[in-house]
Amino acid sequence: MSASTTQFIAFFGATGGCTNACLTHTLQAGFQATALARTPSKLTNMLLEQGLSQAVIDSQLTIIKGDIANIAAIKAVLTKNTFGTDHVQVASQIISGVGGTPVLNKSVTKPVTIDNPEICAQATRNIVQALTEIKAHDRPSITVISTTGVSDVKEDVPFWFRFLYHYMLADPHVDKKEMERIVTENSSSTGVFRGSVIIRPSLLVSDQNIKKGKGWKKLRVGTEENPAIGYTVGRQDVGEWIFEQVIKTGGESHFGQRITLTK
Repeated sequence: MSASTTQFIAFFGATGGCTNACLTHTLQAGFQATALARTPSKLTNMLLEQGLSQAVIDSQLTIIKGDIANIAAIKAVLTKNTFGTDHVQVASQIISGVGGTPVLNKSVTKPVTIDNPEICAQATRNIVQALTEIKAHDRPSITVISTTGVSDVKEDVPFWFRFLYHYMLADPHVDKKEMERIVTENSSSTGVFRGSVIIRPSLLVSDQNIKKGKGWKKLRVGTEENPAIGYTVGRQDVGEWIFEQVIKTGGESHFGQRITLTK
């Protein structure tokens, strides 16, 4: 897929590390994009810190103020009206990196929880509902960033950290599995998505700053059935891989796959 003034990519969770890096590469390459943000100025400042100019942001990105619970805001991110016609254009691809925020507690049994432990599944259901109500002829693909540890095939969390990691993230793992189920269920020939890619990175480290990345070509890539085993991966490298291997190519070669990424 080449950069086009007509096609556009819709981003959800664009202030998150992986998704923000992916959005940055998308805009750098000249693609048009939309993004949902509770605080548009925060997203704009993050992109400026990534090295993008205000002119690029203004000309290539439409930021819709709102949150993932607002169906009307989701529809606004997913659609554009073609000038001078009644035709509603739908995003060619959806990139979702929605996730909850860890919260420290004084509880011994639950020292760390997530502010919204069902946010990923809820967000995906709402995207499905929005697309169903839009009733567009063209169906977008969707790429979601899941989490490590949801695979039952092989373990990729360091042994010394394994119990604590799974204990702290027990609820988010349930949420991510449900998100993956919804995505897969709605990616059939009659679903709202024309295809789906599920990204399962190993333990995410560093921030979204693309200048600090090791480069997407250095990542080890596998699938759920034959995963790439490693302990950590940079958020900026995951975002770049999604741009290079999904957005630029259209992602068809990865449809239906659960991709594991590690360094």
